[in-house]
Amino acid sequence: MEQLDFITKLLGIKDQNIKIDNLFDGSTHKEIMARLDYDAPPCPQMAKYDFQKPSKIPYLETAGYKTLIRLKKRRFRCKNCGKMAVAETSLVQKNHQIAAAVKQKIAQLLIEKQVMTDIAHRLSISTSTVIRKFKEFKFETNWQRL
Repeated sequence: MEQLDFITKLLGIKDQNIKIDNLFDGSTHKEIMARLDYDAPPCPQMAKYDFQKPSKIPYLETAGYKTLIRLKKRRFRCKNCGKMAVAETSLVQKNHQIAAAVKQKIAQLLIEKQVMTDIAHRLSISTSTVIRKFKEFKFETNWQRL
């Protein structure tokens, strides 16, 4: 168990609710099997729903290998209204599947003027994701100097 805690520290995962179950070493990549589980939200009738939705989260390279986190997120359901909620973490934004650390790396590589297809290949994401991140940048023209 101590070794699995070391993995979370090595990857920079600060969420205490993420528990690593297993680690698979493939020939081309590493897969980390983890689960996100915590008590139900404050709704009085909200209870754990016996279903965990797995999601594939690409992560930064570790020891030269591409890393993929298979995170099982717990679902919650209200007994009165039937409202569903999915467990949230700081690792990824709500309704997203790309880690915040990967998005920061995309921004860093775009600033270093790397080719978009090369960034996508290096981080195991689509080129469209890199383009969307590029469009978030704001370029303002300084009319005082022209």
